[in-house]
Amino acid sequence: MTRTMLCRGGLILLFLTACIVLTPPPVAADIYRARMLTGKAPVEPPAVSIRIEIQSFTTPEEVQALQEALNQGGMDAFLKAFQNMKKGVVRIMDRRGWNLPVHAALVVPHDKGRKILCFMLRQAWDPGAQLVRTGADFFMVLELNLNEKGTGDGRLYEDAGINLRPQAGAIEMDKYGSAPKILIQASQVK
Repeated sequence: MTRTMLCRGGLILLFLTACIVLTPPPVAADIYRARMLTGKAPVEPPAVSIRIEIQSFTTPEEVQALQEALNQGGMDAFLKAFQNMKKGVVRIMDRRGWNLPVHAALVVPHDKGRKILCFMLRQAWDPGAQLVRTGADFFMVLELNLNEKGTGDGRLYEDAGINLRPQAGAIEMDKYGSAPKILIQASQVK
């Protein structure tokens, strides 16, 4: 190799490094944290930290598009459209770690605060648990109940069914198959 080629290669490497360093990382719209009770003490930690990062919230138009996919193509088309929506991630921060993609996220205001709802496709994230399908319960729902100060509690429903309410631009959980995981010390970080 010639010295000119080495210099060009060095300049390209320097340019790429500068681009990486100077490019800001993507910023989440809203970040929440909580502690999830595992129910596995003393074998496992009694609680693990979770971090909920929501890039954007689901719009009424997106709920309508999901309803149209369900009406026109059935459950398979709906699940594909749902899975293609990328709204954020729920990070379970135990020693194994796990990232659950959030496909729909809603804020429901109420008189003393707000409820944050995250809808995900159901998956076996806990190595000790068995994933058993019960009917059409294809979803997981994370619910945070926050007061006006941005603190509160919540639940993680690991096997939930949902309903679309396109007229209201909303998605709601209509049933669940097992007791939810309890979330404590929930708060908004950003």
